[in-house]
Amino acid sequence: MSASSEEQLPRPRDLCVEYEAEPINVDPTTPPRFSWQVETNHRDVRQTAYRVIIGREEETVAEGRGDLWDSGRVDSSAATGVRYGGPSLASNETYHWSVKVWTDTSETDWAAPVPFSTALEPEEWRGEWIAHQPGAGDVDGWRSQWQDSKSASEEWVQVDLGDIRDVSEITLHPANPISIVRTPDTVPVTMSWSDNPLAEFGFPDAYRVEVADDPDFAAATVVAEYTAESAPKLDDPAGQPDDSVAPRTHDGFDARGRYVRVTATDLSSVQPAARSISSVRDVDRCVESIDAYACFALAALTVRADDGTNLTPGDIETSSSVETDTWSRDYLIDGGTESQLASSSPLLRNEFSIEKPVRSARIHVAAVGYGELYVNGERISNRQLDPAWTDYERRVLYATHDISDQLREGSNALGLWLGRGWFAKRSSYWLSDGSPRGRATLTIEFEDGTTRTRSTDGNWLATGSPLLENDIYDGEHYDARREASGWSESDFDDRDWDPASVVDGPGGTLRPERIQPMQVVDTFDVVEASDREDLSEREVPDREDGPIVDFGQNLTGWVEIEIDGADAGDEIRLRHAEALTADGELSTTDLRSADATDTYVARGDGTETYEPQFTYHGFRYAQISGYPGEFDPDAVTAKVVHTAMEPRGEFACSNDDLNQVQHNAVWGLRGNTHSIPEDCPQRDERFGWTGDAHISTRALLFNFDAVRFDEKWARDHDDAASEMGYVPDVIPNKAAETPADPTWSITRVMVPWYLYKHDGDIGVLREQYEGMRAYVEYWLSVADNGILPDTYGKYGDWLAFENTEGRRGLPHDLYNTAFLYQVTDTFSKIAAVLGNETDADAYRHRADVIAAAFNDRFFDADAGVYGPGTQSSYAVPLFLGMVPEGDTELVAENLAATVRADGSKLQTGFLGTRPLIHTLAAHGYTELAYEVVSQPDQPGWVYMARNGATTLWERWNADESVGSGMNSLNHSPFTHVSEFFYAVLAGIQVADAPMTEHVTIAPALVNDLDWVDASVETPNGTLAVAWDRDGDEYRLSTTIPWNTSATIRLPEAADATVAESGTKLHGRTDGSLSGLRTINRDAGDVVLEVGSGTYEFEVV
Repeated sequence: MSASSEEQLPRPRDLCVEYEAEPINVDPTTPPRFSWQVETNHRDVRQTAYRVIIGREEETVAEGRGDLWDSGRVDSSAATGVRYGGPSLASNETYHWSVKVWTDTSETDWAAPVPFSTALEPEEWRGEWIAHQPGAGDVDGWRSQWQDSKSASEEWVQVDLGDIRDVSEITLHPANPISIVRTPDTVPVTMSWSDNPLAEFGFPDAYRVEVADDPDFAAATVVAEYTAESAPKLDDPAGQPDDSVAPRTHDGFDARGRYVRVTATDLSSVQPAARSISSVRDVDRCVESIDAYACFALAALTVRADDGTNLTPGDIETSSSVETDTWSRDYLIDGGTESQLASSSPLLRNEFSIEKPVRSARIHVAAVGYGELYVNGERISNRQLDPAWTDYERRVLYATHDISDQLREGSNALGLWLGRGWFAKRSSYWLSDGSPRGRATLTIEFEDGTTRTRSTDGNWLATGSPLLENDIYDGEHYDARREASGWSESDFDDRDWDPASVVDGPGGTLRPERIQPMQVVDTFDVVEASDREDLSEREVPDREDGPIVDFGQNLTGWVEIEIDGADAGDEIRLRHAEALTADGELSTTDLRSADATDTYVARGDGTETYEPQFTYHGFRYAQISGYPGEFDPDAVTAKVVHTAMEPRGEFACSNDDLNQVQHNAVWGLRGNTHSIPEDCPQRDERFGWTGDAHISTRALLFNFDAVRFDEKWARDHDDAASEMGYVPDVIPNKAAETPADPTWSITRVMVPWYLYKHDGDIGVLREQYEGMRAYVEYWLSVADNGILPDTYGKYGDWLAFENTEGRRGLPHDLYNTAFLYQVTDTFSKIAAVLGNETDADAYRHRADVIAAAFNDRFFDADAGVYGPGTQSSYAVPLFLGMVPEGDTELVAENLAATVRADGSKLQTGFLGTRPLIHTLAAHGYTELAYEVVSQPDQPGWVYMARNGATTLWERWNADESVGSGMNSLNHSPFTHVSEFFYAVLAGIQVADAPMTEHVTIAPALVNDLDWVDASVETPNGTLAVAWDRDGDEYRLSTTIPWNTSATIRLPEAADATVAESGTKLHGRTDGSLSGLRTINRDAGDVVLEVGSGTYEFEVV
């Protein structure tokens, strides 16, 4: 029955602010968004109006009064993304709010008041960025001033030995900067996938080394001379930027003099990325960099005598010099020979006194790269690898903690433990920016109403930690003998600590961290090697380098180990890998340069427990070396660490292979979310590849509460966007790169659109609107009469099996243009959703122009063939709606015929597979789509599962590609198959309206399946579908959430007897049954329009 006026609805529940219950760090600079649910067993319950109130006191709100804001009754069905409309919220303040709603027939009571608190506005932060900078601090070395590479002249450096000396050896130590180097136009010098100009940065392509008695070198002896042709080059494999650099030593000569000079006769040059539309070439519409700069740089210069005596330091002169904190001519002869961080993991502490009772205390903590907060000896929160990764020059996220219960009257202590994270890390597309640093602001409110603020400053103390090294790729080296017990307590003896150094901040605006934190979300014990139930009898293979354990699941995180009986100084080493070699050893080749090793040096005082802090690994297997005595498998536990998104969806069916594929997809999704959507979590990469993410985003949204996660990444796109509007291939990105492959970077538009479709909140569309427009406009500007040139494509249908003229995947211009159509068409829809009809019409027209040009170039209408006639060339235009009216059926037939000719096996890669399986299902070939998805042979998901996969592979043939250097066994793109399970097999489809307003339930009752059971948590509540069948009869149960309508399509039911909850629907066409608004028949199906509620259909 529908709710009647006599039946009071329960008051709203699950009140959230910015998609979180009771948040304590809402950004006060942006009006917050509110959402709620109403739980009811009644059918067809629709909200018709709401009223939101906000006040400073809980009691006031509980009485139904909002002394800060009262929306009044608002006639609207919106129950998510409802924007605050009152006066500006104060920073660092706690508020309370409530809501009541009206339906067609009823009105709820006020919801129980719920608190939320605001964070700080950027300008309200107090204190300084601090770090540990012993000695000279961070050192890059020396470099000359920039020159235009086209007209660069020689640069030189010379050292005065103080007297005429015999010289027998001169060594040039290349610079390997640990801080960002910028060209004169402020663009960073950066490495790319194929080029690493920072290893040996500024090392000349040719140079001359001379010794002379006079500083003018009028009569000099040349002891070494290298030309551009003979100078040695580093062999730096693509994708593996080598941070190690090799000194250049010149010896074997007899020279005598007082002065040594090195002259760079051919300077090393760099070419920063293009920054303006003037860089677009007329000939092919491609972007090129138009400026290049050159300099001479070294980390150090050493001169030695015959007996090995170091003849430097001495006075240094240079032709020119950049003098900063990290670059100076003095560093050439200060005794160091490498560019180096001052500290990779410092401890910072500060003591203070409290003289009166505390009512509340909140501390805001920013750290780059990672940081952990301690108060009076207690670690605060279970956040890991915090804060989330951003472009720190644009935006730094900070955490907020309520530490009211941790503070006490009398002496108190705060502690910060910092790690490298991504701030002090260098890799392809990413740059180090110096030693880790932190900043914090604590506000204490006392019972008497007064407040006090404490912040980080030069009065803090600092020292090195037991964590001697930490690196995201390589792991950690922890020496427990260096532990300082009680270091974050108030009675600790810190007389040997150094004053903390006040340092420059990373440059980005401080913003509250609204994404869910990374946490330990699960654990795994070592699995049994047989069916024996006695865990003590697990077989742990012992190898020369130590036992290897199997946790049974490819996961991301680390291993915790308990050690008994170790002597002080014993080293226990944990190495990680996804797979084993044929002879049972760890298979680490495909980790490339990632060492994936954690080393623990024991204290030697009984039982010791270690787990990493500032690294993570992708692994199933671990090898334990150096364990004292007999190894016990119970001593190790694998901890799963990733962004702690709540599970949102569940899917199961009668095919066990597909259930394993779903399991693999879920673990592939969760394991590749470490504050960004990664490609893979194990090798020397772990980047936010845009192409990987746009393929898998909808699967992520079906399975996890990823709104805050994806909104954060959408903002990362803002940070990475160029002045021209394009974004790079990977985000975050320090490279200011040339444009991404246009088939990859459509995340700029598609991720906000998918968020809206799944959660119904237009906020992300409004926020990203101008950035999305700039992105679309850039690609339209470089298109040539609607066609996006082949030269912009980089990847094609990545890792596809099908081959076109020797290239995997499609011709680039076909793909480029198709996805340009998609973003232009989608932006038109976004404009329409936001009520901007002028933009909607304009971009709709431009999308039509692209489609016409695409079909003119690539479509043979007579034959119904696109491009080379591959699976992808048919599937993509069908999937995107580009096929002309009247030709769709023939093109779909050709696609199906091509798939059948390929043995009902997919031949597609990253970009073509999702369109392939969904297009087949959408155009009447559901059984064939199912054959492709359930294919047990290679290539296919079931093939992976039957060959031991517990996540999804990067390659369809990963089992044959070991050692290829690009062979992840946990990769995100092919997880999109999970979307197919929900949308096709369960039939949960989102068309024009978002899922919070209307859904279509149209399950595919494929012959091989006996049942399907799926559910998704939406902002309005649980959406569930379950069907099972017995021969030609079947049952369908579905639950439509409150405030949501649905179209339910019962397949092949038009000529059958249909009953709902025991009542036959024969002859009915209207809503005479509760919740059923209309009943129609279409193409052999029964089609019903229904309101919210649970419906039980039986078709016999």
